[in-house]
Amino acid sequence: MWIDLNAADGFNFQQRYDVCVCGSGPAGVTTARRLAAAGARVLLLEAGGLDWSEESQSMYRGRSVGPVQYWGVEHSRLRYFGGTSNHWSGLCTRFDEIDFEDRGLWEVPGWPIGFNDIYQYEDEARAILDIDYKPFERREEPLWRGDRLIPTRSAMSAPTRFGEKYRAELQAARNLDTAINANVVDLLLDASRRAVSDVIVADYAGRTYKIAAQFVVIAFGAMENARFLLNARTDIEAGLGNHSDFVGRCFMEHFNTTLGRFVTFESDLWNKDDGFGFNPAPETLRRLGAGNALLSLNPSARLKFFGRLAPLRRAMREITCSSDMLLARARRKGEVLCAGDGAVTTIMEQAPNRSSRVLLDPLDKDRFGRARMQLDWRINDQDLRTIRSLAEETGRTLAEQNLGRLRISPEILAGGHGDLGMHSHHMGTTRMSASPRYGVVDGDCRVHGVENLYIGGGSVFATGGGCNPTFTIVCLALRLRGHLAGRLGRR
Repeated sequence: MWIDLNAADGFNFQQRYDVCVCGSGPAGVTTARRLAAAGARVLLLEAGGLDWSEESQSMYRGRSVGPVQYWGVEHSRLRYFGGTSNHWSGLCTRFDEIDFEDRGLWEVPGWPIGFNDIYQYEDEARAILDIDYKPFERREEPLWRGDRLIPTRSAMSAPTRFGEKYRAELQAARNLDTAINANVVDLLLDASRRAVSDVIVADYAGRTYKIAAQFVVIAFGAMENARFLLNARTDIEAGLGNHSDFVGRCFMEHFNTTLGRFVTFESDLWNKDDGFGFNPAPETLRRLGAGNALLSLNPSARLKFFGRLAPLRRAMREITCSSDMLLARARRKGEVLCAGDGAVTTIMEQAPNRSSRVLLDPLDKDRFGRARMQLDWRINDQDLRTIRSLAEETGRTLAEQNLGRLRISPEILAGGHGDLGMHSHHMGTTRMSASPRYGVVDGDCRVHGVENLYIGGGSVFATGGGCNPTFTIVCLALRLRGHLAGRLGRR
């Protein structure tokens, strides 16, 4: 059954569901449809409608209050059916096995589960994400002789828009109900305070609904998962799952920082339209004591100029590139002007850091009376070590192979982080931990201390790795589906 609470008049959720899944992004849709396929009676709730609306998107308004400004608090997320998959680029990569090792880098423990626990679901995740070939084989680069930095492995999804791809299936499912414009505003616990008894939902007309389910999955995305749990204070003053003051903490991004500019020497290696990406080898990461990363060398071998001034700009570039003096001056200023010049960009791991966190704004509430969020994004010394050590390793490797020369960002060499940006990869705010002392959920994504409450999505990541998170999110959703189906006796 398909339900639009904005259009419904006096609708009543009368039955008790096996599972109520809250959120229709990759984690929520994957969990809901695969549980329904196993025979469970499932309710999927989406706070927005079928398309973007200001009414729904405005619920994501918040403020960046940390020392590092984060411009994407609202606009890096989408609040309608299909979630943030509606603007996902489609790049899929996996964590490396070293990402599950305890290397003593972080101030908190890492993953309580291992590589195979997650990626045993790889084949099914590929089908869900429309990857129709065997991915994740490192591409052959015979002209790259270094073994400290190794060619990356990745695959491209279509990209899959979960709202578009799975809407018809969800509408036709006989044991799966989907409700849109259904804002989950609270969870109520039973008398023991160890299980959720009711999910409280509100529509945009001010009507509220009470829903009963044996199990509840919250899959709103890392920022909103934290904000929701911190606001769920009816029965627990500190917020659900906040037994150790970890809800919202360890917010992680992937740094999008330019390590420096480089010039290439003559080699067929650079004759690629898509540049060249590599990862630090496991031995390199252990030696450097660095976090992981995807490092991209992007030579601008085919510079293009547009507009009425294109001929003048092209002539100025040709003059500069033909003069050793002018070229040296331009490169000292960090400008990339000549064919073959390029930049080293990154998808770089951020350390799990308790001080980097999602908070509630006590002075600003949304239309449902819930405090809006503040993001206090912070980096630490481990992050700076990762940035600088990988920049130096990249420059060293280029020089040793005589493929080019890298001019590392002066800010990085001075101990800073350079032009630090982000990729809108939100992770870690309800982190997975073996002990309740260091996180919010256990190895099965169940909230510590609450028997029937689970969290889906990147918020459960214990560390961020050096890879795009969507593929891993889908694998974790499939793992959660298996766990819940087992508890329901529907394997």
